[in-house]
Amino acid sequence: MAANRCLDTTPPGEINFKNYKSILTGLLNLFKIPMVTQQTMPTPLILATKAKPGMSPTQIASRIISRQSEAGLSVGALPSGITSPGEIMERIRIEELYRAITSEARIDVAIQPGTTLQATGGNAGGPIQVIGTVLGIAGGNAQMT
Repeated sequence: MAANRCLDTTPPGEINFKNYKSILTGLLNLFKIPMVTQQTMPTPLILATKAKPGMSPTQIASRIISRQSEAGLSVGALPSGITSPGEIMERIRIEELYRAITSEARIDVAIQPGTTLQATGGNAGGPIQVIGTVLGIAGGNAQMT
């Protein structure tokens, strides 16, 4: 009599598709949520912090120009009364850096598996609320403003 190959044992972690118990165990394993015990900073704590005021190219250039005297450079208008070309160039430099940071810089983010998430939205059927857990490594990017 031939051996019943459906009952053959399989290595742990693998599914024997000829054995219904192995298939059911594999399906149940899909619903296990990995638990991550370490989180760097809780989301409520991030939300509770005060927002930064934002960057201003004019303020940054003004602070740099006012400190130029520390380097031994003259600050203020030239004897003729016109603005110093060095100060104009400093403002142009800062405006270009600011523009590059706010329009071209990108922030890459990674989300660890096991991180809980909550989202809200809507469609033609009405509002939608989602609560879940990230199962794999998730990533994305953001933009500085």
